[in-house]
Amino acid sequence: MLDIIPNGRANEQEVKALEQTLGFSLPEDYYSFLLEHNGGEVKDYQSFFVRGLAQEVLMHVFFGVNQPIRSQNVQFWANEFQEDLQEDAFIFGREPGGALLTYITTGEDKGVYLWDHAHFFPQSSEEDGNTYFVADSFADFCAQLKPFVESE
Repeated sequence: MLDIIPNGRANEQEVKALEQTLGFSLPEDYYSFLLEHNGGEVKDYQSFFVRGLAQEVLMHVFFGVNQPIRSQNVQFWANEFQEDLQEDAFIFGREPGGALLTYITTGEDKGVYLWDHAHFFPQSSEEDGNTYFVADSFADFCAQLKPFVESE
């Protein structure tokens, strides 16, 4: 499953404070992830296959709560992209090229998405074409992660 270097431990009080700031409850699978790992760097990178794009995407870091590096906090990205994020959505990770992973927690668009301002996905359902669906849930996203092996 996940092979990450945790960013310390989060407690329930910290996660509840994040939920209060965001204004909605985090999905159980992500809530549990924060308590167990509190974000962290992915060891030796891991990749995930984006259905429909037929390409591998490297995973670099998951965000947590109350991290020493503020840009590794979910709250930092919520503030940074407050006007751009739809309701009940948050950013939970980043890949090395700068693409962000978002989680929409409710509604018909519920799921995990890859957002890359520098990339156009012809298959994107969004007008700008820079967002692509990855998985139905955080758990489904994690199930897609696999060790990255460079091709020879």
